[in-house]
Amino acid sequence: MNDVICAQISAPGMAAVSLIRISGMGAIDLISDFFSKPDKLKNSPGGRILFGDFIDPDGRVLDEVLLSVFRAPNSYTGEDLIELGCHGSVSLTQRILQALLTRCRLANPGEFTLRAFMNGKMDLSRAEAVNDIIQASALRAETAALMQVKGYLSNHLQMMLKKINDARLRCELAIDFADQDLPQIDMDDLAARLDELIGLARNLYDEGSHGIKLRDGLRICLAGSPNVGKSSLFNALLKQNRAIVTDIPGTTRDYLEESFSLQGNPIVLIDTAGIRESEDSIEREGIARSHELMKSADMMLYLYDTEEFIFPDELSEFEDKTLFLASKSDLNPQRELKAGHIPISVVSENGLKKLTDSILDHLNLPEELANYPLITNTRHLAALKSALSALEGAKEALTMDAGFEFIASDLILAASKLEDILGVVPTDELLGEIFENFCIGK
Repeated sequence: MNDVICAQISAPGMAAVSLIRISGMGAIDLISDFFSKPDKLKNSPGGRILFGDFIDPDGRVLDEVLLSVFRAPNSYTGEDLIELGCHGSVSLTQRILQALLTRCRLANPGEFTLRAFMNGKMDLSRAEAVNDIIQASALRAETAALMQVKGYLSNHLQMMLKKINDARLRCELAIDFADQDLPQIDMDDLAARLDELIGLARNLYDEGSHGIKLRDGLRICLAGSPNVGKSSLFNALLKQNRAIVTDIPGTTRDYLEESFSLQGNPIVLIDTAGIRESEDSIEREGIARSHELMKSADMMLYLYDTEEFIFPDELSEFEDKTLFLASKSDLNPQRELKAGHIPISVVSENGLKKLTDSILDHLNLPEELANYPLITNTRHLAALKSALSALEGAKEALTMDAGFEFIASDLILAASKLEDILGVVPTDELLGEIFENFCIGK
């Protein structure tokens, strides 16, 4: 883990500047062998930027470079680290990398962040959030990930761990000194402590479903008969002509899926085949796939353009998560609608405002995410659910007077589940699963 690694950390392709990161024990001495001012680099304190030439092993000057110097432990990885900036030619960047790889190895995906975790620069929840920032597709997803990187979730979980361990300590003292003539543990105080912990865990868990939607996007499925305007709405929400729009029924036979940002919230929008009886085997397959997509969607938008609204029986199982949209309202503005149905028009100014407001209401996230601990990761949510179950088990053991041993056992389990989120004692398998999804260079 201490060997020197390197990787391009800027996006591949031609640009004004390329950045290459080099980290590990001896990284600064290694780079000095390629730098035109080796002594200046070797003697440089951390937090300095040096200008000079990059010289390959054959003595040729490849480029003028800027070296940002970081000395352990005050670096991203906690090791000696250099970030090398060169001109953004693809071939030039590759030649510099090839020269470096004669003396060090290419970093694995996520290895810089893995080293940061292993060297105590961040816990596992914060390390995972680094990748969430990179993958974020909308402003609020970026904000939620940044709050995790800054440690808002980590600090909240650390606070809960301390409270769990305080309660467990009281139970273990009661067990260890049960035969001593000492004051008995305050059962009401212990019950209050458990109730507080259950409340903290439940609130965090209940917000978790919203947090995951914030990270992965709210999945919205468009449904309705052919030619009711699904593809037109799809294009209007995306603000691009992604789906083919014609007056021929059944144009959309397979589904289309695209992501967009709605007032900073990530949305995954799915345009499906029109629901109708069809003799066309390809169209029937498209309709069957549409039904499966509706099952997995967080919300369904059902469009109709007729005076009389009829909701197909085969879609009744999705009614609770459906918004009903009276499409093409510009053609019939006087149409009477059922309560809760939303008129929409893709050609009128503000013709979709009521719809977008309803979608945001459904997302139901707090307006201000700053200083707000939020679970946005399914692994974290599963661990938190187990912790909550263990805390409820501890409270039940207390209520049933089952004994301090059972209460302490449940509290130990609850603490271990929170420690799983923080990566207190991670397994190699877990670390592999997490960091293999990172890009090389992070």
